[in-house]
Amino acid sequence: MELPTLKIYGLTGAPGCGKSTVLKLFSDLGRYTLDADSLCASIHNTPGGIFHDKIRERWGDSVLNEDGTTKKQKIAEIVFSDPSELSWLEGELYPAMTEQAEHFFAKLPKNSVAVFEIPLLFERNWNIGLAGTIAVWSPPHIQLQRLKDRGWSDEESARRCAAQFSADKKLELADYGVINDDSMEKLKQQCMILNDNVFLCG
Repeated sequence: MELPTLKIYGLTGAPGCGKSTVLKLFSDLGRYTLDADSLCASIHNTPGGIFHDKIRERWGDSVLNEDGTTKKQKIAEIVFSDPSELSWLEGELYPAMTEQAEHFFAKLPKNSVAVFEIPLLFERNWNIGLAGTIAVWSPPHIQLQRLKDRGWSDEESARRCAAQFSADKKLELADYGVINDDSMEKLKQQCMILNDNVFLCG
């Protein structure tokens, strides 16, 4: 994704590494921010469209609530147990997400800097055309504890982590890294360094 006069940095990380926390810190520093999970949730929670018709056709009414929105947990159980179903879902979601993201970025002021959180940034080649990429990394024991704190079972955590690159791999592929293994203050300092030395000067 590339828009003239706008610099978009992709933010990623494995589950439980703290991507959303880092995105919030960039927002606090005055950067425009967007996250793919919110776009996905918006699509899931807006009934009556082509997406929901396709969901019903493929998996039946059991994956839809009475109001027409999707049962995301039910769908997660399906797609994270079968790679072919995950691939199909992504093929339906990504075009709609891309359209919404481009609409959001097109409305930003000229010469802006934005940070776009995308969990599957490298896996689905969303990094192409971006000004740069940032990976948030945490050690496995901290990562897994955060997932437990969300209420994820060990099995669910393993399935979801297996569906994308590891935290180490994402850090290796990224232009910049944020290490989230200590205090919030150190995390803020790293974000400030990126803001002052990359976003303002890049």
